[in-house]
Amino acid sequence: MSRPWLGLAVIAILGCVQAGGAQDLYHGGVRRESLERDLRYLASDEFGGRGLGDPELQQALTFVAERFRDLGLEPAYPVKMGAGDPLAGYFQPFHAHGFPPSANVIGVLRGDRSQAPSTVVVGAHVDHLGRDPQLTGDQIYNGADDNASGVAALLEIARILSAERRQSGGSSERTVLFIAFSAEESGLLGSKHYVANPLTPAEDVLAMINLDSVGRLRDDQLIIFGTGTAREFSAILGGLNPSYGFDLAEQKGGVGAADHTSFFVTDIPVLHLFTGPHEDYSKVSDEADKINYAGLATVTEFTAELARYLSYRDRPLTFQPVGEKQLAKMETMRKSGERKVSLGFMPDFSMESGGVKVGPVFPGAAAAEAGIQTGDVIVALGGERLDSLVDYTAALRQHAPGDRITVVLLRDGHEIEREVVVQERR
Repeated sequence: MSRPWLGLAVIAILGCVQAGGAQDLYHGGVRRESLERDLRYLASDEFGGRGLGDPELQQALTFVAERFRDLGLEPAYPVKMGAGDPLAGYFQPFHAHGFPPSANVIGVLRGDRSQAPSTVVVGAHVDHLGRDPQLTGDQIYNGADDNASGVAALLEIARILSAERRQSGGSSERTVLFIAFSAEESGLLGSKHYVANPLTPAEDVLAMINLDSVGRLRDDQLIIFGTGTAREFSAILGGLNPSYGFDLAEQKGGVGAADHTSFFVTDIPVLHLFTGPHEDYSKVSDEADKINYAGLATVTEFTAELARYLSYRDRPLTFQPVGEKQLAKMETMRKSGERKVSLGFMPDFSMESGGVKVGPVFPGAAAAEAGIQTGDVIVALGGERLDSLVDYTAALRQHAPGDRITVVLLRDGHEIEREVVVQERR
């Protein structure tokens, strides 16, 4: 029988395959036109920004359920013939206190692995920020990168793996659960509900792969969070990457503001793929025309091969609780309420420790007014030394809009100070 994952093993052994830029390579499994069609559709005005509680979000979730059905994925829950909506079995409804009701969408690619762990989870969130009627001009947060890109990749990976299993007949593969989460933007509500009400217990899940904001590949850099949550992850990714040519930025911790965190807290190894911050993050300007479709196709092919390998892998992974201290700190912050201020820049998530690297700086924002530049590394804020983004967020929570604070940053190897008047977070 054909074993498509054997290519990974060969690459891992040779380790010397030369590749050009990641997005310059062609990997035949992915249909780029399908990716672009699905992304543009989900990021169109027709879906109104896919805000929680808006009918357009339910329409987007239904679209995903229809695609799961058409791709041959089984519904997660049995539905009796003639019992109403034939798509109902794909939905996992939930209603978190204080929020509108919604649902996750789950499609099952059935495997025949009998011994645990017998399941791999691949996920992406569908929801975004909806509309803002107070804005003039464009009022729709279309969320092309965040996260129509992840959902489009999820659907394409489901198509690829489903087609391969039909052709091969299957032998000893794990079941792959494809989950389109809702209410991620409201505090990971959908993924939290799933792990509290899973199809299979946590100990039966080999790993969870999360696709969130994977449509803006730049300089071939692919950021992967959670690489330390399984002892074997770095070697697996290193064996896979030579044929893709990514500049991999590995972040070991399993904690972050994305759905993989919900799985990490149940001791499941996680990987979160991310192509980096940009100036359109959480803005109405996050539009489909700004997506790097060639880059998205290569990220999708890379993730499909990763999921394929994990579905065949003959040994479990070794979970490592990397990031639990950050998790405890984040939980303390969550209980203290929302952060009220911002410096007005996007962090560069490729840096895991040693401070907070400054990514895109928003024009006219507090950081720009203080002369803070992209590439600076903030090492202290308001008298508190910083090592990570969690430290940075905790320090900002102690301030109110209009506070004047001292920021210490590294630039060209030298520490310099800047006075910043923090602005209201929007």
